Amino acid sequence: MRLWTVPLYAALAGCTNAQAPVEVADGREATEPADVSAWAARPELRQATDAARTHWQGQDPAYEEGVEVLAVAEGAFTEAGAAQQAVLYRMSAWPRSSPKMGLAVVAAGRLVRNVAFEGLAQTLAAVPDLDGDGRDELVFTGEFGMGGETSRAATISAFGDGGLAERGGTFVYGSDCASGRGDGRSTAARVLALPGPTFRVQRYAASCETDAWEPDGAEEALALDAPAGTPYVDLPAR
Repeated sequence: MRLWTVPLYAALAGCTNAQAPVEVADGREATEPADVSAWAARPELRQATDAARTHWQGQDPAYEEGVEVLAVAEGAFTEAGAAQQAVLYRMSAWPRSSPKMGLAVVAAGRLVRNVAFEGLAQTLAAVPDLDGDGRDELVFTGEFGMGGETSRAATISAFGDGGLAERGGTFVYGSDCASGRGDGRSTAARVLALPGPTFRVQRYAASCETDAWEPDGAEEALALDAPAGTPYVDLPAR
């Protein structure tokens, strides 16, 4: 699905009932994850992980399982007006740079969609419908660290007629303050969206000593282009 990248202010020009921007991600914030471990015992999640297990065992002879439910978001993801929960789960933490993940969509205690993918994702949030199809978007956030450096990115995804597809990923946080270098600093980005969708980004920087965020340049348009393919594989949901 194509993303339009018309500048935000141009989209608002002459609009008397403009909708307020929606925050997609703010790398300056680090929230404590909610305990959603109880979801692992629910029948619809067992159904999802059973299908994911079959998939990953067929893909990787060295598959090492470690099922964990990481995050839950509420919205209408596959059908306009539906009351659904999107459940992010991990089947295996290896390899560290691209663990084996899954996303289950549940409605009224029933598994309605189930997808598998490889990638960094530890948190999940819902974003109100941006493209007018009645279905809410999902934002995966994944962080990776090595050698005292940490990087976090946010990926916007949405269910369309062809399944779950990425709408683009973007950096939201980075720090090398633990690297031991004297010139280290942290950087972050706050990403906003409006229907269309159009995106804006404000970047920030902070020294390792003060950890006080300051704007790093002016707010600007952000182009999030969908990749040519999709990393998501549909799994049985019935």
